[in-house]
Amino acid sequence: MDRPKVTPELIATVAAAFCSSHGWDASQADDLARAYRSGMNGYELAKTLDNYHGWIPTADDVESLDCFGGEVREAHRQACIAWARDNNIQPPLPIGAMTTRGEITGISEWDGACYEVRKPDDQHPTRRYIVRFEDARAVEVQAVG
Repeated sequence: MDRPKVTPELIATVAAAFCSSHGWDASQADDLARAYRSGMNGYELAKTLDNYHGWIPTADDVESLDCFGGEVREAHRQACIAWARDNNIQPPLPIGAMTTRGEITGISEWDGACYEVRKPDDQHPTRRYIVRFEDARAVEVQAVG
């Protein structure tokens, strides 16, 4: 079973909850779901809603809309955590394995089915990168001698 994706249905669900929490109506939730694209900030989203959906957003609306992308990302993160738990997704590589992205130093407690990876040339000894299980590729370590 594949990892959940950010789908129009997920965005619509988040938009409905978001609009409800801001006192906006269901038609505005539909507009918001249709207007949203990954990476949009509040201004870009407000401008799109103004240009194509007839909204007249206020400065407060722009500030509120600035949080929408984060709520979509959080809903997706939660869906991935539930997917990993419900499907008993296990790491295919062990901690300590070298991958094309660096050394696996742990399993992420923040994201579902992800490793914490330390890049070999990283000057920050505690920094880790999040790599999905399915994106981690082991590298063969050549024996010296």
